[in-house]
Amino acid sequence: MVLNRSMVAMLVGALGIACAGSGVSASYAMAHREALPVAVPALRPGAVPWWSAFGSETLNTLIADAGRDATGGSDLDAPAAEIGVSAAYVAVVVQTLRSTYIESALTAVRRQSQLVAASPALHDDFAKELERRETGAATAMKKIDAQREANFAFLIARCGLSEAALNQAIAEEVAQRRLPRFAASLPQAVPAALLANRDDIQLAASLYGIEPQALLAGTIDAGSDSATDADLPGAPLFPQVVAQGRAEVAEALRRLHASNGVAADAARRAHEAKDEFARSKVRMSRGDMSEVQMLEDFQGLMLEQQRLAAADGELAIAWIALVASLGSRTPVVLRGRPAPDAAALRTRPGLVGRF
Repeated sequence: MVLNRSMVAMLVGALGIACAGSGVSASYAMAHREALPVAVPALRPGAVPWWSAFGSETLNTLIADAGRDATGGSDLDAPAAEIGVSAAYVAVVVQTLRSTYIESALTAVRRQSQLVAASPALHDDFAKELERRETGAATAMKKIDAQREANFAFLIARCGLSEAALNQAIAEEVAQRRLPRFAASLPQAVPAALLANRDDIQLAASLYGIEPQALLAGTIDAGSDSATDADLPGAPLFPQVVAQGRAEVAEALRRLHASNGVAADAARRAHEAKDEFARSKVRMSRGDMSEVQMLEDFQGLMLEQQRLAAADGELAIAWIALVASLGSRTPVVLRGRPAPDAAALRTRPGLVGRF
């Protein structure tokens, strides 16, 4: 599927929201292009959709409801239901989790303020620092809530659910602290034959009577360029469209790998903060640490948990962007390492769909 302006805005917005505060740019999202007036191909019967990798019944329901609504529509500039809804779903879950962690940290700050007020001589000017933290936390929560409301409103409008039903579904996932992780092996490359699922390549091929899948050999990795497309038939349009598709997929792979590195680092820091807080509780129980100090480590844990949620949200959006660059109706590899080409891929176990 070709990414149109609405889809680009959704991916950029969702990525920026998921990454807010993580220091990672959202500027890489797909280039702006017009949607081509061609039908979106349906998944082959029996194929498992790519979004099942999130393992979320809530997301499955949202996409199913949005798909039914999109079937009767005629707005060619509307984003593909599964792309826009997946991005908004990830953003809402991440924003809700981040707000939860900030609220927990804010509770700790207020408890510290009570303790400091009871023994001001022991803590000097720490009360002013706590006031600053409380103000900053309130500001951050207000910003995150505004972002969440925007994505929440999109899901309600796109999927036709009531606000109460959607709130309940999201609350159940957040209660389990379920981060939106895409259950897939990180691909080093993808078969170039998958580009044949893109609407722009299908249209360009149809103008010249070309069977695109038979011509798109090899793989695309983060370092791929368009040099291999110069000898393709259907010049100049078909080679240009293929080159553009390769460039978008290669960029999506680069960003996916970068996001994966950030998420891995965030997970490591969160694990270390959890261990440190566990040690602090033991030390406080022994009288070796004050409650004020223990609450400092708790706030550090909440900070790292919030950063982990943001990093995992960015990684999830990067997966969605990769799928969008390939054509969102493409069943994707969910397990196992990518094969060197499409022919080998068909023979591998643990795959979703066939090409």
